[in-house]
Amino acid sequence: MTVLDVTDCELKEYFVIYSVMQKTKNSFVILILIITLTFFLSPWGYTDEISFGVIGDTRIGVHETIYNLFLKRMEKEGIHLIFHTGDVINKPGDDEEWKKFLDLSRNRGTIHIAPGNHDINNYRSLKKYKQYIQKPPYYSFSIRDAQFILLCTEMPDAIGKITGTQLEWLKKELQKPFQYRFVFLHKPPFPSPFGNRYGLDRFPEERDILHELFVVYHVNLVFAGHEHLYNRKERDGITYVITGGGGAPLLTFQEEFGGFFHYIIAKRLNGGYVFSVHTMDGIIKDEFKINMR
Repeated sequence: MTVLDVTDCELKEYFVIYSVMQKTKNSFVILILIITLTFFLSPWGYTDEISFGVIGDTRIGVHETIYNLFLKRMEKEGIHLIFHTGDVINKPGDDEEWKKFLDLSRNRGTIHIAPGNHDINNYRSLKKYKQYIQKPPYYSFSIRDAQFILLCTEMPDAIGKITGTQLEWLKKELQKPFQYRFVFLHKPPFPSPFGNRYGLDRFPEERDILHELFVVYHVNLVFAGHEHLYNRKERDGITYVITGGGGAPLLTFQEEFGGFFHYIIAKRLNGGYVFSVHTMDGIIKDEFKINMR
């Protein structure tokens, strides 16, 4: 399913073209303008900077088919903003696996990573991560009215927690005014029934502090990976999604419990974002909307 979001800029472009068409009798010019508009507002010619794709737990070096297919789907959708919820590679700090990931991802858009335990598990692998990804393990950026926050649950001095320097940094980032806030991390704050004591719930006090921050500062949606399945729940007005079906061995083969390979597409619509969860066969398994909080 393709949902096209037309921005204010594109609407202005349309009315300018329409005005020109009303004033000219040159049919050739009109034809060229129509073709140009059709190209830029079609799924094939349209590049949407607000829509984005999400995948997790690809384990490049062992599993690559799912990630390759995901990238092709993003290209077809005209999406060039991609988020990865971690466990990009299989062996932390492995040079060949990072090179393989970068080779597969080259010229496929901008990819933002919330690193997982298969990406970083000590200071050496953290150094390798920075070397190849050329970004810090946690950071934020914004596009228009949306803030995107990438956290790291695998800092060597605080594995399985968001605490210390990272937590203080997060508090400052959350004070910035945005209509939408999306957070990405690897280990889920609230795991599925298959992952109890497998995520940030191992340290409930630190997890609860993090969740309360999300509530106070109106975070809309939190994406996690780590569990190799799909799961969605809501807690205190925040939607928590686990998307770990990017190629690593599934935790369950029961589809009703999220046991399927998948990726997520987010499309901006008037009044919010629509998220659709796609299997690798193109079937939409779940769809939900996030409104401004």
